[in-house]
Amino acid sequence: MKRLLIILVSLLGLTALLPAQAPSQRMKAVHMTAVRIADHIGLQEPARAEFIQLYQAFKKESATLLGDKAAVTGDAEKDAEAKIHGDFAKSEKLLALRKAYYEKFRKILKPSQIQAMYDLEKEFNARK
Repeated sequence: MKRLLIILVSLLGLTALLPAQAPSQRMKAVHMTAVRIADHIGLQEPARAEFIQLYQAFKKESATLLGDKAAVTGDAEKDAEAKIHGDFAKSEKLLALRKAYYEKFRKILKPSQIQAMYDLEKEFNARK
């Protein structure tokens, strides 16, 4: 039964990655993912509630950052170069965001719990 619940919550977490979903549905899925991670790393109140709120903010900012698109000019070479440079900029911004949120997560979690969170995220992404 517990395994079925974990699988169900995992599938809900993956739906946050689908672009066709409405924002409220994605946020619900992110919330369920945060709950599952909190359960997995054994968080108790009040740290649990703080973690869930912080995780949702992190995912919302990440999604906003990743949603930015480069302008298309019609010139294939210039567009390719612009996309590459845009991807570099996104990667740098995402890294800065992860570092900033690491410091915030570190106030309520141990490093091993943060690593477990990252590992679970990788697992969710691999399942999509």
